[in-house]
Amino acid sequence: MVTVAFTACGPTKGITNSEKRGYSGTWTLNNIHFEGMPAGAKFKATVFDDVTYSCLQGSQWNLPASGKGSYVVNSGGADCVPGERFIFWSTEKVNDVQYFQFKRVDGGIKPKNVTTGYRMEVSGLNETAMQLRAPINFEGTNVYIVYDFSKQ
Repeated sequence: MVTVAFTACGPTKGITNSEKRGYSGTWTLNNIHFEGMPAGAKFKATVFDDVTYSCLQGSQWNLPASGKGSYVVNSGGADCVPGERFIFWSTEKVNDVQYFQFKRVDGGIKPKNVTTGYRMEVSGLNETAMQLRAPINFEGTNVYIVYDFSKQ
């Protein structure tokens, strides 16, 4: 079994509320799967320096246009720590690729004082669904962890 921690670093840039409109709202993370993973591979990934990916199944993501959001881990599995995590989120377009990114701001930390964050490519977004992809290294090869959300 391989354990991978997914972390993407970088500053988040502010965007206008009109650009956030399609992302704003309450989302449920319905499914997490991997692209490019060899069949039968044993894999355990810790995501967002927080919990294993399976703990995020069913999590609720609150993304208000202000950028001051949160996600709630509902799962009570062995590797899971249920509860609310506070984030500051934004989007950024780089070379025609749209990214969703956020910083953890638990404990009242101001976003400007957080130097690390998490970035995922937006591979799909409409009024009711969002799909985000993040590359991770598995045995020297890039594979993708894919997050499928539905809007409430």
